[in-house]
Amino acid sequence: MDTKKFATRSEIKECKHPECKDRHIIGLDMGYSGAKAFHENGYFIFPNICQKMDGEIFGDLSKNDLIYEDLTSGEKYCVGLMASKSLSTDGTVAEDELLSRNHYNHPDFLIKFRTAIGLARWNIPDDEDLFIQTGLPPAYMSDEIYLRNAIQKNHDFAITSGKERREFHLNIKADQIDIMYQPMGTFYSSVTDASGNLTGNLKTFRNSNIMVFDGGFKTLDKFVVQGKQIKLKDSDATLGMQRVLEETRTLLLADLKSKGYNTSISIPAMQLCLKTGYIKVNDMINLEIKEFPIDEYLEKGNKIVRERAFESIKDYVFTTNYLILTGGTGAAWFDYFKERLEKVSTLKLIPGDYNSTLPFYYSNARGYYMYRLNQFKLTK
Repeated sequence: MDTKKFATRSEIKECKHPECKDRHIIGLDMGYSGAKAFHENGYFIFPNICQKMDGEIFGDLSKNDLIYEDLTSGEKYCVGLMASKSLSTDGTVAEDELLSRNHYNHPDFLIKFRTAIGLARWNIPDDEDLFIQTGLPPAYMSDEIYLRNAIQKNHDFAITSGKERREFHLNIKADQIDIMYQPMGTFYSSVTDASGNLTGNLKTFRNSNIMVFDGGFKTLDKFVVQGKQIKLKDSDATLGMQRVLEETRTLLLADLKSKGYNTSISIPAMQLCLKTGYIKVNDMINLEIKEFPIDEYLEKGNKIVRERAFESIKDYVFTTNYLILTGGTGAAWFDYFKERLEKVSTLKLIPGDYNSTLPFYYSNARGYYMYRLNQFKLTK
């Protein structure tokens, strides 16, 4: 098993997308594992991790090495890939706070949000009008008040990416933010072409029974429309990638304990294990570092959650015309779902990257952007 495909990526890409002439739109997906954004000058993803900096920078920084600076307090944090590299396998991380439903009140959320906004507005003047289109899991839409409370305010900060540093001074107001059902991001991405034009699929999908299956890190979101009515808008916090990693960790640590190694690992620190394919254990008695492959445990953990996730949609299989499978977790499960559903001739499985050249995990952010772009077109 390729463990790397389960890891959160880190990349910053520059390219031109269709734009709104009088507003700077950001399609922002602040996922639990990574912040993803789609904007007129590119797209990016970075792991949703930050660590306070106490020492000076030594050596050169790459473009993916991000430093956030609060211009009011002067505090600095490394963010994303740079922060994930600083996590030790057996280090302590406040998982309950960082991965809880109400993580918007945690100081780290604001740091990661501002980092994402800064990267998206890297070459955009502060006085150019901003609009943020984002989303929430369908069953968590009542949390909109907490999300808005966290981001509707003045923001004075600086971001360093590689050798470049930018300062930002923004006042984000209520009318500069819109929050939709998260899976609808992928829906709008799937019906919009690279030029930002709505395709014929919009009418087809709207006149069909459709399910968007959004496998994310924290939640598995299911959005079902039948007979032009929303029949289900469900968010299950027990069937996302976090659950896969928890099952993997349980199996891994139990086996290591049986071999005489008592160790621990946080869910954020498991990102490094996914990228390398093994966990490192420090043997303090023999002064030795031992490496244990994790693919066997990941395969078992993934199978447990994947099969439960599939069972959760079986009641809709024969009444659904189009099943759009999206999200990073959805991407990892796509082949499995395709095999299980190949004999259901009335159902067509649509990949989350339909009509896009970007991976599944950008689908919501891209759809947020394209939706808002078309909404502004209609109001002109």
